[in-house]
Amino acid sequence: MIERSIALFGTSQPSPERIELQAGPLSATLENGALRWVRLGEREVLRAIAFLVRDRNWDTPEPQLSNLVVKQEENGFSVTFDALCRTHDGELPWSGEIEGRADGTLRFTGTARPQRDFLTNRTGFVILHPLDGVAGCPVEVTHTNGAKREARFPGFIDPEQCFLDIRSLSHEVEPGIRATCMMEGDTWEMEDHRNWLDASFKTYVRPLALPFPYTIAGGSVVTQAVTLSFSGLPAKGTGSSRMRGSVPVGVSFAASDARMPDIGLRAPLQWLEEASTVTGLLREVGAQMLNARFDPRAGHGTGELQRFGALAQAIGAGLTLELVAPCRRDPLRELKECAEMLRQSGLSPESIAVAIAEDRIRLEPGPPPPSLALLGDVYRATREAFPGMTIGGGTFGFFTELNRNWPPVGLIDYITHIACSVVHAADDRTMMENLDSFSAMARTVRAFAGNMPYRMIAASLGLDSGPYGAPTANPDNTRRTMVRSDPRHRGLFGAAWTLAAVAEAARNGIAAISPAALVGELGIIDRPAVHPIYHVVRGMAKASGRPCIGTISSDPARIRALAHRDGDNRNVLWLANLSDEPQRVILPGDDFASRRLDEETFEAAAAEPAFLDAHKGSRTGREIEIGAYGIARIEMGNGNG
Repeated sequence: MIERSIALFGTSQPSPERIELQAGPLSATLENGALRWVRLGEREVLRAIAFLVRDRNWDTPEPQLSNLVVKQEENGFSVTFDALCRTHDGELPWSGEIEGRADGTLRFTGTARPQRDFLTNRTGFVILHPLDGVAGCPVEVTHTNGAKREARFPGFIDPEQCFLDIRSLSHEVEPGIRATCMMEGDTWEMEDHRNWLDASFKTYVRPLALPFPYTIAGGSVVTQAVTLSFSGLPAKGTGSSRMRGSVPVGVSFAASDARMPDIGLRAPLQWLEEASTVTGLLREVGAQMLNARFDPRAGHGTGELQRFGALAQAIGAGLTLELVAPCRRDPLRELKECAEMLRQSGLSPESIAVAIAEDRIRLEPGPPPPSLALLGDVYRATREAFPGMTIGGGTFGFFTELNRNWPPVGLIDYITHIACSVVHAADDRTMMENLDSFSAMARTVRAFAGNMPYRMIAASLGLDSGPYGAPTANPDNTRRTMVRSDPRHRGLFGAAWTLAAVAEAARNGIAAISPAALVGELGIIDRPAVHPIYHVVRGMAKASGRPCIGTISSDPARIRALAHRDGDNRNVLWLANLSDEPQRVILPGDDFASRRLDEETFEAAAAEPAFLDAHKGSRTGREIEIGAYGIARIEMGNGNG
């Protein structure tokens, strides 16, 4: 029997301990030295308060805690601990003190005392505001000079910093109740975390306008504090309920005019030989597109194009070429050279997406260094070099780069970018929470591109490639940020996340999404077995273009749902458990046949590519149970949805 942790997460690394804290009407969770999910009653006020250390590559080392003391009393709580963060450049010891009072006031103090000079891109408190009840809502910003102004949290995703020079933020969390978050010890600013898929607004220390990396001098003391307080509190003793998880999740059908997106698979050049040995399994998936990156800077030429084309033909997919425009010389000359190589290869790609090398037009917020007219030059040259071709535009980086560098929509046929869930945090809950950002991305794209088709050329837990350099190595197979090889991709967790991501894509009218690679770190196959994500990708690819049925989950944080018609006009309902506990689900019908991918079926599914096609037979009753991070595929017969 395979180890449970491997089946769920692809790693034996244990999940961090969580300690629940209560102070009057306030509750919070202590996890690995950070406060998470700070709530007033049932309302989430802050998603996190954490003292973080970023190294020179923006990697975030996990703090090693010692001397942890937690005192939970009737009228509040106190927490003290010591922490040590290690990077390639040295060590940073720091200590934390947290106090929760009976009136709901919360104070977190962090003190760093490096013994030697310590190099960092950012060290200090990060405060996360959730999206629900915050995005688009009013906020009062107090600046470091004491001046106040009324503003709003962004509705559409903001490519710039939302607010600068912050001392405190105050917003209404319930009618008549305001929460004020005050930060001391430095100057903070806020960015819209949805740019990187994170489902939050992040207030962080040390303005980006200052140079980085910078040095914290050895022997110095750096102290910062965050205080959360309330005005107009509810009656004393109103605490947070922990019973929600015991109530079944209801799923119902609704009207929808959406269609299931096309499904792509990425073809990393370094894994093409391995992929060529499993073309039978890959063809069985039925993916519509093979995403292939072509980069003249790396010496790619006719040979690489022919290899991509042969593989696409072998698995029955259209070739989507991702062409990096070097922009070292005249763009038209460079692109015509690529067009000649394509002609010599004999290929006819389904489309060609073009992005400027490394997206260096505007990585940081603020005015762009070179003229944005370069984008117009590149896409006009693309049209001339590849006449009659379907042309995609945008970025091969994150949504951030797309949002800061809008392509000229009159010169392209679709918008594209990548999405990765392990950019700023790597814990399990954050990965699932980040799914809420897909809808904001889609709304923001519609705001500047109208109804132009929208494709995500990569959307996964791990980072295939990005604008900031190579992904971080992960030799220990653990949860960490900015990695290509996230172990959860290979477990049930990755399958559940992927199903939910495709559900969000379908719900928000995204035309195509590529959630995995053929093989390798982000692959769906590891010979001779298939990963759980294989079954999700296969099911979604076979449903491509089918009419969607709208779904409503009473608790999408626990259960995400996706439904579509099949070729026989049957309702097919897919459910993903996004939690680490079994969940009971009330279905929209009482006559169904189902197949589940969970801990019990993990090994059988690894050996049987068509596992989810087989059914156990009809059942009656409306309630089913889905195991931790499990998947259910349910056929519910004919109906109008």
